[in-house]
Amino acid sequence: MLLTNIIQQVTDILETHGNVNIEVTGISYDSRQVQPGHLFIAVRGIVTDGHDFIQAAIEAGAQVIVYDRSDFVIPESTASILVRDSRLTLPVIASTFFGHPEEGLKLVAITGTNGKTTTNYFVQHLLTQAGTKAGRIGTTGAHMEDVEIDLMHTTPESADLYEILAEFVAHGAKAVTLEVSSHALSQNRVDGLTFDVAIYTNLTQDHLDYHGSLEDYLAAKQLLFKGLPKESVAIVNMDDPYAERIIEVCVAKIIRYGYNSHAEYHILDHSINRHGVELTLDTPYGQRVVQVNTVGTFNYYNFLAAYAAAIELECNIEKVELSAGNLPLVPGRLEKISNQAPFQVFVDYAHTPDAMETVLKTLAESYPDSRLITVFGCGGDRDKGKRPIMGEIATRLSSKAIITDDNPRTEAPLHIIQEIIAGCQDRSNYTVIQDRTSAINAALLEAKKGDIVAVLGKGHEPYQEIMGERKPFSDMSIVDQFMEQHGYSA
Repeated sequence: MLLTNIIQQVTDILETHGNVNIEVTGISYDSRQVQPGHLFIAVRGIVTDGHDFIQAAIEAGAQVIVYDRSDFVIPESTASILVRDSRLTLPVIASTFFGHPEEGLKLVAITGTNGKTTTNYFVQHLLTQAGTKAGRIGTTGAHMEDVEIDLMHTTPESADLYEILAEFVAHGAKAVTLEVSSHALSQNRVDGLTFDVAIYTNLTQDHLDYHGSLEDYLAAKQLLFKGLPKESVAIVNMDDPYAERIIEVCVAKIIRYGYNSHAEYHILDHSINRHGVELTLDTPYGQRVVQVNTVGTFNYYNFLAAYAAAIELECNIEKVELSAGNLPLVPGRLEKISNQAPFQVFVDYAHTPDAMETVLKTLAESYPDSRLITVFGCGGDRDKGKRPIMGEIATRLSSKAIITDDNPRTEAPLHIIQEIIAGCQDRSNYTVIQDRTSAINAALLEAKKGDIVAVLGKGHEPYQEIMGERKPFSDMSIVDQFMEQHGYSA
């Protein structure tokens, strides 16, 4: 695409230097990804500043530099564009370069501390089964039929996001469901996208290392709903204490869900049967009885949000309800590891206090006569305030807790563990095994017939992040190796 065609869409250009009638072959915001002919846009981040890598981008072949720091001098041989704010310009350039793939797509945004990934899977499934080909973007990557793309972040940077949308459109997508994190909202990663539906799941303590306070965390979530036009739909969990704070900033149509009787979609009852769970729902279309193959109150919330989204997007209600009986299993979300052991093992991504308490209570309620052994840790360089809270929850709700490493990142692992222990009070039902492999194996060795082992915190993640390096590691693989070694393989 010609550079001149790209910059016609940019409204905050301060200066332009060099030849703008050149062909741009790609766009990059990471100098390590630059190829000859690329446009490199220097974006200032929390830790690094893209302006520091302009020379590296030029040496890699970038022939256009977009930047917002006037103190930088770009060589005359390279076309350069000075803008007011590179971060705000990035989605404009990306959308233009990739041909505005968002146009014509039904877009569903899902935000909240917990439940985003499962709800995302459920929405994509219900839409697809009802006849709307849908792609999914979120914590576990980007997916649509044969398209699989690994992601570094729950919500990709805008340049990557628009490229993925273009890939989905090329494969026939008519809708895309997207997990939208608070980081993404505060960093303008979803700028330029108009969401037809936005789902709010809940707000509990997390990411305070980044946002500073729960109020600022909420303000980031509100950005999504402030940006919805009147024609869109906001689907809000009315059982969450912050629901009204979301609604008050939103001009879109409000649809409420939950157990709250004032919600347009609310759960009247649920009963377990041999096929799963039968949910009795009150909806704008009357009382409905829906069979789902998922258990746990938190999953009923996730399903109900997805169900409401599909219906509000005018999917056939009978098709939606029929497909509810084969909802997809979500990697690392209360995932039962198949084996022949006399005890059961579950792996879950729970890494916030609320998520941990929800998972452990669900397991305790589902297996009231079983002993519960929990393996968990807390991530480094993240919200430190939740560490003692999670220590308290784990020791209160578990028969035994094993505290271990999670992703220590650049922090000293034993320091993280000590902050977790500070919340364990005077309880003695915990032990510390820093090495995560050893901790998981210790829990499995201790488990007896009928016990439940819960391995929490990393879920689907195939790595452990230590001192800036992501080393291959999988909780599920460790469990599978143990089962094979002890003759319990499925």
